[in-house]
Amino acid sequence: MPKVLVAGATGYLGKHLVQTFKKEGYNVRALVRNEQKLSKTGPFLEPAVDHLVDDVWVGDVTESESIKGVCEGVDFVCSAVGLTRQKGSLTFHDVDYQGNLHLLHEAQKENVGKFMYIHVCGDRQMNNPIVNAKSAFVRELRNSGLNYIVVKPTGYFSDMTEYLKMAQKGRVFLRDKGENRVNPIHGEDLADFCVSALREHDDTVLEVGGPHEYRHAEIGAIAFGVLRKKERYFNIPAPLLLVLLPVLKIFNKKQYALGKFFLDIMTKDILARAYGRKNLSDYFLEYLEADKKS
Repeated sequence: MPKVLVAGATGYLGKHLVQTFKKEGYNVRALVRNEQKLSKTGPFLEPAVDHLVDDVWVGDVTESESIKGVCEGVDFVCSAVGLTRQKGSLTFHDVDYQGNLHLLHEAQKENVGKFMYIHVCGDRQMNNPIVNAKSAFVRELRNSGLNYIVVKPTGYFSDMTEYLKMAQKGRVFLRDKGENRVNPIHGEDLADFCVSALREHDDTVLEVGGPHEYRHAEIGAIAFGVLRKKERYFNIPAPLLLVLLPVLKIFNKKQYALGKFFLDIMTKDILARAYGRKNLSDYFLEYLEADKKS
């Protein structure tokens, strides 16, 4: 039975990866900062997976001493590590680049069979701290001497809940008229793609998205539709956003980075190979139902 290390196993994609790897017969080691989160359903409907992991390694990739030996006995590494909504002083460079680099060094020590990393689709069209940190790590990975697979999803369904939250408040904000397109993917579908890719590919970069393509305005319409609310939009000209973002950078660099990242996504078509079965409207309905019960 091959053994895989899932790094970032308590995140949106990480939990789906644990679930899918286990279903496919892998022995799963979870690298986490907080073991208790494995036993809880995540905020975006990702499953509890404490009963699926074979062993847990509690450590922080930004602290190299805490992960020494984490790859011992491991055949494959799959890293979904990344800084998103976490609070604290850590930067995207600290986590997405340096943290993953610490993990890569551990994988090199053990000469693991493959190292899979979850990147971002459309990275070559973007220039923001999040993507820059991720891209810098990809360069390290490709030059590491290890067999690598870089998976570049277009966007997660979990990210699309921002539209639902805006619609709940009565108005969806769009860049211009929201004409740019994206085919986001559900975490379960993406995990299935990743597990298949690990088995079938070597030394490659793969872009992937979900089965349905949407304009950003359509995502807003879907959000209003599942809420059964009248559609109301606030269209913000792109030049105005470009003026406001540098002001945000003065007060909160992390929020600036996130804002710049999402602006990059909203001002470009982020499309890739269609994969999976899940659709956004069903996900929104499931999210709302779970929200009622919580």
